[in-house]
Amino acid sequence: MLTRPAAAALSCRQCQSAIIRAVVSRPATSSFRSLPQTTSRRLPLATRFYSDVKVNDTIIEKESSSPVPPSDALNSKLEATEEAEDPEDVPWFLEVEPPRHPENQHAVQLPKIPEGAPEVLEPMVKYIFEDMGLDEISMLDMRDLDPPAALGPNLIMLFATARSERHLHISSGRFVRWLRKNHNISARADGLIGPGELRTKLRRLRKKAKLMGTNTAIIPGGDNGISTGWVCVNFSSNSDSIDEAAKVDDSGRFSGFGAPQTGTTVVIQCMTESRRAELDLESLWQTVLKKSLRENKQARGEKINSPEELDELLAAKVQLPKSESAQQWQALHKASQQRRAYTTSARRLSPEPSPQPTPDLEQVRKRFEHIQLVGLPLGQSQIYQFIRDAMTAPAAEPASGSRLTLVDQILLTAEERGMIIWTDEMFFTLIEGGLSSPSFGQPQLARAQKNLETLMVQKDCRFNNTQTSSLLSAYAKRGDWPRFWDTFRRPSLFKKPRSSYVYKTVYEAMAHTNNQVFCIENLHWVYDEMINEPKPLPMFGPLYGSLKACIRVADPAAAKLLESNAGDLRGHSHYGKQRLANREYLKMLKEVEALHTETSGYFARQRMYQGMNASKEPDLTEEQ
Repeated sequence: MLTRPAAAALSCRQCQSAIIRAVVSRPATSSFRSLPQTTSRRLPLATRFYSDVKVNDTIIEKESSSPVPPSDALNSKLEATEEAEDPEDVPWFLEVEPPRHPENQHAVQLPKIPEGAPEVLEPMVKYIFEDMGLDEISMLDMRDLDPPAALGPNLIMLFATARSERHLHISSGRFVRWLRKNHNISARADGLIGPGELRTKLRRLRKKAKLMGTNTAIIPGGDNGISTGWVCVNFSSNSDSIDEAAKVDDSGRFSGFGAPQTGTTVVIQCMTESRRAELDLESLWQTVLKKSLRENKQARGEKINSPEELDELLAAKVQLPKSESAQQWQALHKASQQRRAYTTSARRLSPEPSPQPTPDLEQVRKRFEHIQLVGLPLGQSQIYQFIRDAMTAPAAEPASGSRLTLVDQILLTAEERGMIIWTDEMFFTLIEGGLSSPSFGQPQLARAQKNLETLMVQKDCRFNNTQTSSLLSAYAKRGDWPRFWDTFRRPSLFKKPRSSYVYKTVYEAMAHTNNQVFCIENLHWVYDEMINEPKPLPMFGPLYGSLKACIRVADPAAAKLLESNAGDLRGHSHYGKQRLANREYLKMLKEVEALHTETSGYFARQRMYQGMNASKEPDLTEEQ
């Protein structure tokens, strides 16, 4: 008999039932006990109370290798029948299909693969987006770039954004291994920091911090060799074992050595969001590609009818990231910045509004702090106006410290609101405000002005003609002539033409000094700069008058000698006549009068052609 402790040892109720049935079902007439079979009988598996299959599904179990007694088979059939007849075994929440995720309404459009590209490009773009998790993927097809870039011939470049520095290096390392394993491509990853190298750099930084006696050696925003923010993965579709060979020109003469330009070079620029916005490589390569497309069409003798045609050619080679959600967010942000051109408040019937008095420094401070506390919108132009008011508002002197403190507060608020503050317009506003400030010459403001001018030179600020003229007038008013001439020479450093308004400002500033030596030293080379401008400047209007005034200061007798007739020079000797003929500023005045006569005749012909009144002085814009 089966003892109670032995039966209790089996925790499974189904196993206990099977053993009890096997013992009870033996025939009573048997005079001896049969020995246990050598083949072990597989016990039926325990069934779950709740099945994940449907009620009408048929469950087929694998038959046991050992024979099943008829009583067991009958019992199992009865149990199966009961389970099939009892629908309450399947819970209600399993009778319905599981819910499915709705389709993404803002699907990201991946760049389309250009024709003739390597086959690895399509699975690679999907891997970059789905497995690496990089966003904002863009593609530039620069295979028509002539001459080819230094990265390689037939260049196809992709740009992608990583979420963080850690994500950037981990995903780039996995991408290199994926190329090697699945496509047998040995890619090069510039800027990638491996785990071993990272541990070495961190150990060296900790050692350096310990020697310096600081808590950390990683300076925020500094170049510590770890926060690269940019990994460039590149490979070529052709074999790397290409030997250089001798090259010959069309005439059959030897021209040098070089490798054949075959295959396609694929470059993947993986960057963090801040580094991608800082470098803006897409705009750089678009400019290079646009220039190459224009030169190629001109070399083939094809004519470009309009700039739109060139933009269409460029758009076929450039695929920038397009996200419907991002476009909707940009449209919403743009709509929130709209301003009404009307007001719903009643208008008071009154004469012209009286001019408001100029606010002092304390009023400017209170008005800006009110905007901060209330949270009113603040635009870029308002920031510039607040800085001008802070620098030029009247106050009890010395007030340079108060002015600079308010300017720091304005710049900090603009930076917190996401504005780009260090622009060319900002440098112009700060420098011009410092020159026009009533606190000019005080030590704190002078030190800040010097620092701003140094940063302006390092940043290579490119001011337009209006800003250049304003700075020239401000420097001339303060008598800072070295800065005056540095500002005048800045446009030529970037190959930008100067307008007639800039030269008019320079001539007026020199004539206003009434210093003959100063005008003689500088007038001749400034005049040469004006004559050698890419577009000839019309010798007319304010430019003509200011130049003649400067010549009168440099050579007071030039105008009288130019008006004198040939009979008046009979009393002079031969050498005296030669000296008059070679007089520098007399020759310059003759040339200026000839240019003025030519320009006046041209304007007169234009007025006659257009049917204008010949006595009316033409009102010309800068472009005209």
